[in-house]
Amino acid sequence: MMSFLFVDTEPVWRGGQDQLLTLLRGLIVRGHRLHIICHPQTLLEERAREAGVTVHPLPVKSEIGPVAFCRILAVLARVRPEILAFNTPRSILLGTLASRIVPVKARIIFRRVNFPLRKNLITRLKYNWGIDCIVTVSESIRQQLLVDGVPGFRIRTIYEGIDLTPFPKPESLDPRPRNEPMVVGTVAHFSSEKGLCHLVEAASLIPDVHARMRFVLVGDGACRQDLETQVHEHGLQDCFHFAGFQKNPIPYLGSFDCFVLPSLSEGLSSAILSAMAAGLPVISTTVGGIPELVQHEENGLLVPPADPIALAQAIQRLGNEPAEASRMGRLGRLRAEKQFTLQRMILQIEQLCSSFIHRPLSASGVVHV
Repeated sequence: MMSFLFVDTEPVWRGGQDQLLTLLRGLIVRGHRLHIICHPQTLLEERAREAGVTVHPLPVKSEIGPVAFCRILAVLARVRPEILAFNTPRSILLGTLASRIVPVKARIIFRRVNFPLRKNLITRLKYNWGIDCIVTVSESIRQQLLVDGVPGFRIRTIYEGIDLTPFPKPESLDPRPRNEPMVVGTVAHFSSEKGLCHLVEAASLIPDVHARMRFVLVGDGACRQDLETQVHEHGLQDCFHFAGFQKNPIPYLGSFDCFVLPSLSEGLSSAILSAMAAGLPVISTTVGGIPELVQHEENGLLVPPADPIALAQAIQRLGNEPAEASRMGRLGRLRAEKQFTLQRMILQIEQLCSSFIHRPLSASGVVHV
């Protein structure tokens, strides 16, 4: 059994928090002792408690705030974890400094986005000083960190995993009847990098879209009002349904005929993983880690980012070929079962953390890496 203290400072629920919760649940099942520092009164706090994680609510509003540092230090002193793990970047510097006073066996960063690192002193310190390992959830993120100057020995790619048990087997799902409208769905945080404006634009380019298609957008965020306005401007109100944020999107996934995520940037999409687990064909873009999930013409279709014409053509193709869409969905489920299981991810993280906990000490007390 190992002891962990995770830190996540985000006040909103996005893919990174969903991925973290999946990891926490998997580690709890394996008998590890888990604590988390997270923003108070958030869905992550609620769900972590439900999973059996000891929660320490703590707002961290600054990367160098003395009050937050003292509070993180106090939690470290009470918990005394072996592994200190950062799920978001804001607390890395404060947590690393606090762990110099209250020692831990290893400090690990989970990097889930492929944005370039900022070129400043604080960022260089965060990702190089005192960090034992940066776990990237896709090879795309690893390559970006290498470009940004992080040494390769410090980076380890461990693909995200998903618990498949809540999802029905795709063999039990029948292809969509040709005489029914195709349900095109997505689950996403409504932010600009998700590219959902291009989905609305693509829908406006599809002939007879009012009779042939229904679009269901599950999620919320800063771009929702703009998206609703765009839908009205194109006269697509009868085609689009904004379902809002859903704590459990699996029933919605079960109602989709295909899953579309036109991202402009993506580390490794937990929403696409869920769509694959649900046996859905995926239409997405050739950015970030998405091609590591979606194999073009196998379990879905990939199009260039910010290309509504190509996106519209891909949607029409799956709409015209329901049997082909069903085949892609089944292959996506098989791919999830073989390469992206929760069990595989947990085992790899356990092995990594165990290697830090049990690494030998020299006679002088220096750790051999």
